[in-house]
Amino acid sequence: MSVVASAAELHAQSVRETEHGRHAEARRLLRAALRSGPEPELRARILISLAYHQAERRSLDDGLALLGEADEVPDLPPRLRGMVAAQRGLLFMRAGRSADALSALDAAVGLLDESVAEDICRPLLTRGILQMQRGVLTAARADFRRCVEIAGRHGLDMLAAKASHNLGYLSLLSGALPQALRDMDAVWATLAGQSPTYAAVCHIDRAQVLLAAGLWREADDDLAHAVDLFAGAKAPQDQAEAELTRAQVALLEERHTDARRLAERARKRFVARGADTWALLAEHMAVAAAVAKGKGAVTAAEDAARVATALATAGLDDDARRATLTGVAALLAVRPLGSVEEIRAAAGDAIRLRRDDPIATRLAARSVRATLADAEGEPGRADAELRAALADLHRYQASFGSLDLQTAVSGHGRHLAELGLARALATGRPATVFGWAERARALATRLPPVVPPADPEAAGMLEELRHLRVELRGAVLAGQPAPALRARCAHLERLIRQRSWYTPGPGQTLAPAPLGDVQDQLAVADATYVAHLISGGRLHALVAGPRQRKLLDLGPAAPAIELLHRVRADLDALATINLPEPMRVSVRASSRRSLRRLDELLWQPLRKDLADGPLLLAPAAGLVAVPWTLLPALRGRPLAVVPSATAWLAARDRAALPARPTLALAAGPRVARAAEEVRLVAEVWSAQSPTHSTTAGVRDAAHSADVLHVAAHGVHEPDNPLFSHLELADGPLFGHELHQLPRLPAHIVLSACELGLARPRPGEETLGMTAALLHGGAGSVVAGVARIADAVAYQVGPAHHAALRDGESPAAALAAAIERAAKAEEDLAPLVCFGAGW
Repeated sequence: MSVVASAAELHAQSVRETEHGRHAEARRLLRAALRSGPEPELRARILISLAYHQAERRSLDDGLALLGEADEVPDLPPRLRGMVAAQRGLLFMRAGRSADALSALDAAVGLLDESVAEDICRPLLTRGILQMQRGVLTAARADFRRCVEIAGRHGLDMLAAKASHNLGYLSLLSGALPQALRDMDAVWATLAGQSPTYAAVCHIDRAQVLLAAGLWREADDDLAHAVDLFAGAKAPQDQAEAELTRAQVALLEERHTDARRLAERARKRFVARGADTWALLAEHMAVAAAVAKGKGAVTAAEDAARVATALATAGLDDDARRATLTGVAALLAVRPLGSVEEIRAAAGDAIRLRRDDPIATRLAARSVRATLADAEGEPGRADAELRAALADLHRYQASFGSLDLQTAVSGHGRHLAELGLARALATGRPATVFGWAERARALATRLPPVVPPADPEAAGMLEELRHLRVELRGAVLAGQPAPALRARCAHLERLIRQRSWYTPGPGQTLAPAPLGDVQDQLAVADATYVAHLISGGRLHALVAGPRQRKLLDLGPAAPAIELLHRVRADLDALATINLPEPMRVSVRASSRRSLRRLDELLWQPLRKDLADGPLLLAPAAGLVAVPWTLLPALRGRPLAVVPSATAWLAARDRAALPARPTLALAAGPRVARAAEEVRLVAEVWSAQSPTHSTTAGVRDAAHSADVLHVAAHGVHEPDNPLFSHLELADGPLFGHELHQLPRLPAHIVLSACELGLARPRPGEETLGMTAALLHGGAGSVVAGVARIADAVAYQVGPAHHAALRDGESPAAALAAAIERAAKAEEDLAPLVCFGAGW
């Protein structure tokens, strides 16, 4: 009995070591248990456990051989035969042999029951994962739910958490990303705390959700953690899977060399393990990287076709379809004469659209369909496919309530948007270009805002973050690096941001406005619409007035973008209080030269085509931060910067100010004349409004005011734009908080900060404080596109409100205020009116 007991103890300990990711120790214990001469049934159990480790460390055949030994144990009861079948199914699944895996797992589920709950839960969990990989989502969901129910009844919290996590992954596959993130995060602590291996699985699965949401950098961060954790646990299969997904991220980010290198590294690991189907997936990724880079298209097409056939034979139909699309795209890139019919035949059923297509697959199919239509001499059908692709993307975008995700997901359609814009520009027809620009740019602005439900946990995190930011600032000023404080702040930002992703979307979209409707509104004010567009490295301007439309090629875009960076650096320097006067004179001269040159590139070619009234500017994402109000040709002219004409039309009603608007005022610390500035603004309106200085006070005031004026410094956070913030007495007030208010003022003035800046995202989206305020319901926002000297802000703010009081539009009031301030201050205010400013 003592020998059997010793073997049983060793086996039990090995299971615990495996659960905690200590595989080397688990293998040692299992071998010791075998050497101790256990009785037959226990020997079978030990062989079942050891088979997993042998397959992972050596090869599938080594693991299967041990399971064969277990099967040969005489008089093995059905329960143990079920456990052998379950382990065999797991090994086959991890090697990519899905048909063999399904057969083994079906046998296991038939042999096992709830009498030992853990034994039936494990094959249910494995079979659910297998069905998920095969795309049979209904069957996968049934297995996971059954596992959750059984595990819940028997107190098997870890197995219940695993199944719940996988239900979240199913939500990802069905396109319900907010629900996927919520489900996965709900069990993150349970799983990640179990072992480094489970933590790595959590990272890699969340990375898949972030990939689908277009948050590629964030996905790669999770994947890098997963690779390190799997490497430390000596789990080569999982490490290779994480590396393969990193290759996918690199491909999306157009880092083609990195994508190919990562895919090849993963392929070698798969081959070494005998995971041939996984090796095919890695080979396809390497081929896709070559196609995207434009290298060896004919060879790549042949390789993709071979991989597609092998994947289809292995039962991975969706992956086979994606490989086929890759091969067809390669053929279309070279398109030998007379080969179009052959290419269409090669595409076959892969270009047929399915109702449940993942967005990336659907857009890839649309792209191939459009290119095929072009090759067949049907440009109209090609254009229709591209328009339909962006409509598909916009509907997908409407499933997200988070502005962060809404703007990120547009990256999936960036190539189609670029192609459509290039085709529209090639027609030379302004109406066609306008239609495509409205359809393809700033899609998030055509989604109604979603107010998320109250989240006390997130509110508590925001308060902690606010106090820690104040503490961190003090530490920095004292010359202390405070790495622990920085790490905690970054961690809180990440958690708050993640929680915002759970909000479901509005489910509806706003159709792009026709150019005729826009021109009708322009005619009322004798105004002109100008869209600066970038395509193929060239800068174009679309000009539309009440009665005319014109398209101009302004030359290469790079000089204008370079000048913009130079101008912003100069303006930031001029806002510095202690800049020595000789240097100030030099920087001022430099800024004026750059502004004149920027004016020559962006504006002078258009001047003769402009009406006399205000301007509506819809610049490319890379030009949003131009200080338009300071360009010589635009000085003193009312102008509003908008993401799209459609967004402008939709916002005009909420941007209108009542005759006697309700005023809210706020002043922040360390702004030299903030108190006097807000006092003068109050006098302009003859208002008795209190001056708020705390974050809660400003939030409450913003909820009820028509006009909000904030004289406070602010910081644009390019790496985390919704955490751009205003500096108030009790700490930072984040854009994340203001955007989620149920109501925002019709007009907001941020007089002393750079919060008009925004981070461009793929797909011509922008994200920052001002973009968040406009999306959240503000009608117009005046904010800086560079730092602003306190003395300059003090001059502009009251003058702006005086013009507003006298009936001017926000855009006209700002233009007049900047010119008035210029008489008192030599340096100009880089303030711009965003949104429906007239």
